[in-house]
Amino acid sequence: MEAVVGQSEQLVCINLQMLRASHMVLKTYDDAYRPYGVRATQLPVLNLIEQRGPVTIKVIADETVSERSVLSRKLQVMEKHGWIVREGIPGSREQAYSLSDEGRDLLNKIRPVRLEVQDKLMGRLNDSERQLLLGLCDKLKD
Repeated sequence: MEAVVGQSEQLVCINLQMLRASHMVLKTYDDAYRPYGVRATQLPVLNLIEQRGPVTIKVIADETVSERSVLSRKLQVMEKHGWIVREGIPGSREQAYSLSDEGRDLLNKIRPVRLEVQDKLMGRLNDSERQLLLGLCDKLKD
């Protein structure tokens, strides 16, 4: 369903509302991360590699719900920056990615910034709104 009828009986485009909210959230994180040379869309990948590495592109794509072609480019950029390293998997043609020392340093520097931005964004909501937002996000994922 692309749109729903709201209380005012006007057609509301859920897709547009979600895009606007997502754009605002990403822009807020990107602005905060700019001095570190990293994008908001790269952080979930770096965090996943830190937690689960070495990890294949398939695992990263599945966990981040990303297209492999888009993710491949993102990984190339992160590798070029020196944040991750690619290594072969013995007995396989697949490659796995691990966090480099530079990547680990970046994540350590970014963590307080990430928490500050998250507190700023979530601070706009009261406790019940925060819980509702997180619950609705979970419902919409499936």
